[in-house]
Amino acid sequence: MFEIGEKIVDKSGKVCEVLNIEEADYGIGTKKYYVLTPCFSSNPSLRIHIPVDQESRLRKIMTKNDVNDLINRLPEIETIWFINPKVRKTKFREIYTTGNPIEIFRLIKSFKHKKKEFLSENKNLSFSDEAFLNEIKTNIYHEIALALDIDFEKVESYIYEHLKNN
Repeated sequence: MFEIGEKIVDKSGKVCEVLNIEEADYGIGTKKYYVLTPCFSSNPSLRIHIPVDQESRLRKIMTKNDVNDLINRLPEIETIWFINPKVRKTKFREIYTTGNPIEIFRLIKSFKHKKKEFLSENKNLSFSDEAFLNEIKTNIYHEIALALDIDFEKVESYIYEHLKNN
């Protein structure tokens, strides 16, 4: 069970803080709910209610050691790509919603690899691919920023420096 004040990641990849654990009835009987607020939302009054019995939709944020271990593994992570955009969107979304940071970085690495390949051919990622890449990078970088206690804007340079020095 998560504690009040704990930082967690929800199934959509957003970093949230547990504000409260309360009982409520939203038309399906009284249940216990985690009351969450996204840590990086422009709407400070936004609240998300997740049933405690669906705790599997949430995970603890990575620790500094978890982040550094993940970064160390980046060179060995294989890229993936699906040529069909509809298949790619579905498969990548499925991978993303597992919440596994290694798989999230597999997606980021895959997009970046394809983006680089496309640039050499004077092409660009599709709008939907670019939007999805930005979404997943933003969410995982927010988590990393909290874990490392650094500014969000410094996450990418931290990753590159860490890789260069190890």
